Amino acid sequence: MTAQRNSDNVRSVNSQITDAITQANMMNIGLAPAQSLGTLYQTTSQAVGASIQNAVSNQQNMYSLSLASTAQNLNAILSLSSSAAARSTAGLLSSPATLRPVSHHAVQPHAAVHPAATGSSYAPPATAMKK
Repeated sequence: MTAQRNSDNVRSVNSQITDAITQANMMNIGLAPAQSLGTLYQTTSQAVGASIQNAVSNQQNMYSLSLASTAQNLNAILSLSSSAAARSTAGLLSSPATLRPVSHHAVQPHAAVHPAATGSSYAPPATAMKK
């Protein structure tokens, strides 16, 4: 019964206490978006940093593999006997068709972007237009 008497006796709460509780609640509610965005930014930056570290590690591994394969190929080339090298060189030199340079791009003359704007009446030759 004492609990019932105490609640009957307390009819109001000090306004300073209610203000303090209200301010604490408002501060928690007000800081929640900023704190959640801060956590999001930290998590995202940590994930991006880990992916960049993985990319650097993969690049270093590829360079190591490339160096190892180059060394192995050079070792294979240098271990050939001189007679085998002479035969393969003679075979390459005897067939000039295999040594002909391959052109990947046809050389085209530079045309004006808009001939009327430059006062030019240049038209590219018909062979340059075919591709």
